[in-house]
Amino acid sequence: MIYVGIPYIAPSYLSPETMAMATEYGFDLPSLFNQMMIIGVVTAALTLIKGFVDETSVISLLVTIGQNLSSLIFMVILLGAGNIMSMGLTEFTVDQQGVTSTIVMDLRVFIYFTFGTIGLKVIQSFLEWTEVRKDAAPPGRIPA
Repeated sequence: MIYVGIPYIAPSYLSPETMAMATEYGFDLPSLFNQMMIIGVVTAALTLIKGFVDETSVISLLVTIGQNLSSLIFMVILLGAGNIMSMGLTEFTVDQQGVTSTIVMDLRVFIYFTFGTIGLKVIQSFLEWTEVRKDAAPPGRIPA
């Protein structure tokens, strides 16, 4: 709801001057909001699917990994200011009164931390899934 609702409502609360200024500086707010809504819909769909599948199934593991990857993509989009290909290296150019200023934000270290964190979350998801499968196996039987 947060990933879809807030980006959907936010443009109506921003003034046209703010939207024009952001576009002038090279910050594409409509694209950022659309990407956030798409990630929100994907996350909601994965959560819905996970609610209907058995915890011991491979589909449950794949959905959990998909949720982890969608949070990774969300962070890359957010730290890249709407440009997923920038991978955290965002650049804005500001022209005012004949002076051109370039603002470079290097947030790649946060992208690397996010990759590491999500990698560990995927490993944790696999280990938890393996444990659930062992617990669900009948007594005296080892799951395949």
